[in-house]
Amino acid sequence: MTSPLKSVALLFVPVLAGSALWTASPAAALGPVERAVADCRAQALGQFGPGEVRSHRVGEIAGNSRSTRVTVHLTADRRYTFQCATDAQGRIVTASFNPARPDGPRLAAGQR
Repeated sequence: MTSPLKSVALLFVPVLAGSALWTASPAAALGPVERAVADCRAQALGQFGPGEVRSHRVGEIAGNSRSTRVTVHLTADRRYTFQCATDAQGRIVTASFNPARPDGPRLAAGQR
């Protein structure tokens, strides 16, 4: 015969395992808008070295079923606005900094 304490403990194991799977699944199921925001933010932050960006925020998300436009505002040595447009799957199509960063790393090939 098992004690009530063992029975309760055995019930927690599947609950904990299920909660771990549930918390991991939303990150794997990003939609096109979420992917666009994540990719644009990563692209913008990737243009600076470690510790250069003091703050950043997503300023605007706009678009339609065919494309999404994301604006990210960054503060580093000065204030920058990074705008990028993505396709329907959330992949970056165009990207630009205002003001331009001529001495910084270049954007990925095929992007502005």
